[in-house]
Amino acid sequence: MKFCLLIAQPNQPEDEKVYTVEQNHVNCWASFLGGRVYNLPPVGEESGDPDYDFFDQFDLVMIALRQEAIEVGIEIKQKTKAKVVAFLDAEVDHYTTYITRDIQARLVELLNIVDAVAVLHDESIPLFKALTSKPVGLVGVPFPLQKVRELCPPVQKRQEIELGSIIEASALRNRDGLVNLVALSEIGMTCVVDMRNPAEMDYLWSIRTYLKLPQIKFRDNNPDWEHYLTQASYSLLGLHLDYRYTWGSFPLECAAVRMPCVAPSCLYTQKHLFPELCVPYNDIPGVVALVKKLVNDVKFYEQALAYAEEQLDFFSGEKTFHRLLNLIS
Repeated sequence: MKFCLLIAQPNQPEDEKVYTVEQNHVNCWASFLGGRVYNLPPVGEESGDPDYDFFDQFDLVMIALRQEAIEVGIEIKQKTKAKVVAFLDAEVDHYTTYITRDIQARLVELLNIVDAVAVLHDESIPLFKALTSKPVGLVGVPFPLQKVRELCPPVQKRQEIELGSIIEASALRNRDGLVNLVALSEIGMTCVVDMRNPAEMDYLWSIRTYLKLPQIKFRDNNPDWEHYLTQASYSLLGLHLDYRYTWGSFPLECAAVRMPCVAPSCLYTQKHLFPELCVPYNDIPGVVALVKKLVNDVKFYEQALAYAEEQLDFFSGEKTFHRLLNLIS
């Protein structure tokens, strides 16, 4: 099968060659299938219309659906012979709240002309089934578990929490960084976080006067995913309080490096891998209770890991590809 992934994300690869990088990202579809990645420019950047003849060479085009890709997706479906899957790789709010009404109308049009619609969370299926007559199903992203296990053998864990939510994702939205900090202040356990911007440290210093925070270790941000995983694997457990209904890369990474994760069930991977560790993102007493039980109850800790280990095959490239084939057949 000749495959192409259409994305609209900055600093992602061009379409010149077969994509081979294995990481926990939607691009892994291209690496798993030996396909290409075609990257659209961000909103506001002019680049001219894509060469639609380029897409005609593929058997399957997967559109990682952001607003920049909607018009191009419609054109690809109308102008090429390729089978087209709309892959809803953002949180549900992105489509229902954060795009304008005229773009939403074009989104609904696209959903009704593609061959299938792939979602990241089973609880979003009823919404999108009501928006389209095309098949809708949970597919997910192939996860390179074998590579992770080679990179991250079992290690002696440190009494530290790995924080999944980045504190300053953007100036406008920080993915519940404050909620995670409140939880950490109540837990009182050392935390480790990848530093994305020096402003994160300034933010913490400004808030420490009023919020009793534990020691927070800032790991120098390294864009290399493998480096991040090898370092994160030393943490005792993960914490990721996030309100979004989406896939959730962090709980899957935690399971892969043998680390239980406390997070809400709105992250599909959390619900599937760690059902006993699911908690509403703003339930601070519930979060504290779960973390303390993991730290103090060895049997509970090991049972959570053992269950996650049994579920990991669901996220393999083979099983994920099988779900995609069932959806488009």
